[in-house]
Amino acid sequence: MSRRNSNSGKGQAARRKAKRPSRNSSTGTITKQRSQRKRPRPLARQQDDKVFAAINRYRRGRAKSISAAARAEGTTLRAIRTQVPKALSQDRPGGRIRVKASDRYSAKVQVLTTDGQRVVTARGSRQRALAGRHRASVMRVLQGQESPMVLEQYRGKKFGGHELISDFALLSSFAQAGIVGQLDSLYVSPDASA
Repeated sequence: MSRRNSNSGKGQAARRKAKRPSRNSSTGTITKQRSQRKRPRPLARQQDDKVFAAINRYRRGRAKSISAAARAEGTTLRAIRTQVPKALSQDRPGGRIRVKASDRYSAKVQVLTTDGQRVVTARGSRQRALAGRHRASVMRVLQGQESPMVLEQYRGKKFGGHELISDFALLSSFAQAGIVGQLDSLYVSPDASA
């Protein structure tokens, strides 16, 4: 029994010691112990892509709210508010969060030009939307869901100094060469080279 009491006494003493501030042996001053809380990790680069995709989904009317768009794209409203705060507006605290019609945030995107696949910086939501529309049109034409005439609307349009592909014959040759298959997603990580 005495052994049991001595063990419980040691445990209580250790707990009391852990709660006390520690003394610096050289100066004799009391220092606070550092908190063992984990710091939040920085958001991954892919999170940027998901944030822009969620905003674009909402702007196209494919989600009823920005929260629903965020869930559909695998991100959170908090991430959107943190990374692109000027794309959102709110009349009052606790009020409905709205997405502005346009924003000026830049993102690197993959586009298919007459020179082949390029990674270009899209400056603002209008350029991001143009890149997304062009990419979707190209994919639908290649899958036979739309007529090649759809590409005519991009004739002469430039993106980052490169002319967007609008010629079906050139697009077909790129598809046979496997260049189109390399277009994994619209957005690319910021450290990718052009």
